Amino acid sequence: MARGTLVQKIIARHLISGEEKQGFPISIRIDQTLTQDATGTMAYLELEAMGVERVKTELSVSYIDHNMSQNGPENQNDHLYLQSVAAAKGVYFSRPGNGICHQVHLERFGAPGKTLLGSDSHTPTGGGIGMLAIGAGGLDVALAMAGQPFRLSYPKIIGAELTGSLPDWVSAKDVILKLLGILTTKGNVGCIIEYFGKGVKTLSVPERATITNMGAELGVTSSVFPSDKNTLKFLKTQGREKDWIEFSADKKAEYDGVIKINLSEIEPLASCPSSPDNIKTIAELEGAEVGQVIVGSCTNSSYQDLMLVASVLKGRQIAENVSFAIAPGSRQLIKMLAENGALSEIISAGARILESGCGPCIGQGFSPADDTVTLRTFNRNFAGRTGTKNDKAYLVSPAVAVAAALTGKITDPRKLGLDFPRIKTPKTFLIDDRMIIPPRRGGQKLRL
Repeated sequence: MARGTLVQKIIARHLISGEEKQGFPISIRIDQTLTQDATGTMAYLELEAMGVERVKTELSVSYIDHNMSQNGPENQNDHLYLQSVAAAKGVYFSRPGNGICHQVHLERFGAPGKTLLGSDSHTPTGGGIGMLAIGAGGLDVALAMAGQPFRLSYPKIIGAELTGSLPDWVSAKDVILKLLGILTTKGNVGCIIEYFGKGVKTLSVPERATITNMGAELGVTSSVFPSDKNTLKFLKTQGREKDWIEFSADKKAEYDGVIKINLSEIEPLASCPSSPDNIKTIAELEGAEVGQVIVGSCTNSSYQDLMLVASVLKGRQIAENVSFAIAPGSRQLIKMLAENGALSEIISAGARILESGCGPCIGQGFSPADDTVTLRTFNRNFAGRTGTKNDKAYLVSPAVAVAAALTGKITDPRKLGLDFPRIKTPKTFLIDDRMIIPPRRGGQKLRL
């Protein structure tokens, strides 16, 4: 039985009922919720059916990031409903174009030690900032907004001990691909991955969020990193240092199982068609022709990710056989890239800039041509998910993606002959919350 872990501490602070023993049913208090528009409409209809006047959580946010193309009136009809119900029920509303729920929530709302329940399977992204963040069904989220506890089985806690530090051209995406190669996508239901060890301090919050985001592909309930000085540094860039607490496992914490990963020994990897756990090294795949490359999604569209891409592309042109796109994770990020000149470098190289939303990750636009290889910095590559039957989708890091965009082939970025870009994180991010509408006081109705 695990003892003294970070997950246990968060659960203990939020426990409503149940016995803290592995496999036993428990219920916990939920501090924050998030919804997105593909699942949120039903969740808020259920909340209204419960007769709840105002949400009971500390914070609830409704994001518009999935059904963005608006081919016909249906999508915007949903968006208008979601905006009106958010105003009435005490929910923050992130407007279309403001960004992907997981990245925006990490940047603007996530807080260490809190619980987060979201109607999207990649809600565990919040674990990168030290939250116990869980993806669930819309009804579960509606109940949480109504003040009801969330019910689950007490988890098996697997420790992932990280040592060393990532070599140049190797990224957090390669870390989670390495773990997927070990644990696969099956057999991990009821587990939570908790990261610890000296290697943790070498990873920034956005890097940690990449790892916890794609932890969903393991099939685990959630993945969690401790809250440390790097967490404080991230929150300071967002002007939210007041939300920081230092929060970690006991030094002698015991886990139900431990997986050891030496970051220094990891090399560039890819998830091959058509499952996230079909892992091969880039060295094994080198030379395969590529027809499409996309960088972005809630997994890999942080400032560091896109600045690396911009640095590599500077003064260069993408291969003539490659269709290349950038899907930024948030509006504030794309504004920063526009102001520092990085966006110009990306566009000059031949990239197409997509909306800040989920789009191609869920097969809504930018589908690859028949019989072509598409490299994506996304989290899922199940057959047909791109919107193309018999697709050949590979999941890779931004470094591998931009290398392929330049060469037209799967290429080890270490062989580009370039100096590795050292991306300096700004002390303060551009903060612009005008696309996030606070709830009206007292449930005032909104005329749209």
